[in-house]
Amino acid sequence: MKPASGALVFVNVHGLGSDKNEWGGFQKDLAARGYGWLSIDLRGHGGSRSCGGKKADYRTFTKADWAAASRDIEAAAGWLKKKKISKMVFCGASVGANLALKAAAEGTVKPAAVVLLSPGLDYAGVKPEFYLAKAPKRLLFAAAEDDPYAWQSAAALSRLAARSGLSASAVDGGSGHGVNMFKSPATADKVLDWAGRLP
Repeated sequence: MKPASGALVFVNVHGLGSDKNEWGGFQKDLAARGYGWLSIDLRGHGGSRSCGGKKADYRTFTKADWAAASRDIEAAAGWLKKKKISKMVFCGASVGANLALKAAAEGTVKPAAVVLLSPGLDYAGVKPEFYLAKAPKRLLFAAAEDDPYAWQSAAALSRLAARSGLSASAVDGGSGHGVNMFKSPATADKVLDWAGRLP
């Protein structure tokens, strides 16, 4: 989808064992707001079952393999930049949330903000607290109370981000993990209302 002029473009990053198709419902919500998107398959998932000419399967990934997966997000952002799209939001679910923050901190393309749906203090060795110092100024954490690990992780990360001088916001995701929180339209609305206030 080519976004309207000046609109945000969301780079959507799925969770463990999933693929870009999990973002289907949210993409409709983005379109309704006039936003664009690029939903990707991380290496070892969906249509990205090879990496560097070798077969890739997330089920055999080491911690180093997971850490390298943030480069897939960086590559997607670089591709968008070549298309003259500069105002991006990295939006990740579960391990994708941790990887989105890592990509935002380490990559050369800096998003306007990062949305972390059901982040964890440690998913597959990817620990977001290490990336807060170089993170974009604006972060949104979303988690559901019935997902205790993500709920507690989001609260802890939000506090750490605020202490680092970042503009950290949090929304109650209602119920579920990752994109499953979007089964409640209210959760998607909260995320998109927040995005609509980005400078």
